[in-house]
Amino acid sequence: MHPRKAFMKNFCIGLIAAAAMMTGLVLAADVGSSADVAGVRAAAHQKYPSNHTSGVHVLGNYALIDWYGGEASGYAAFKRVSGEQWKVIDFGGGATDVSDLVQHGVPSSVASRLCTGWGSSSPC
Repeated sequence: MHPRKAFMKNFCIGLIAAAAMMTGLVLAADVGSSADVAGVRAAAHQKYPSNHTSGVHVLGNYALIDWYGGEASGYAAFKRVSGEQWKVIDFGGGATDVSDLVQHGVPSSVASRLCTGWGSSSPC
């Protein structure tokens, strides 16, 4: 095979692999049912319309989001108050930890699970 064709083939394979990995990383940020994730995202947008939500983890009646906006970023914790309605129970800049979530009423077993699986964009 001509060296230029080999280079282009390897380049394309690498580009496709990188795109697949990036897509997987982005999709992996959300955890929970589609309806719950959408509900939490909508509640976050309604409460803080200028912020962007980069990831949502939902477990039962609790959720944790990673947000950013302008020069700031941080986390927000939500609790399901009825049906598909979510209420902010904690909002902060920077990172949080399990004890912060527990202090705001999240059961410790739920708080520790909400804080896992974020990868490099972890709010915990």
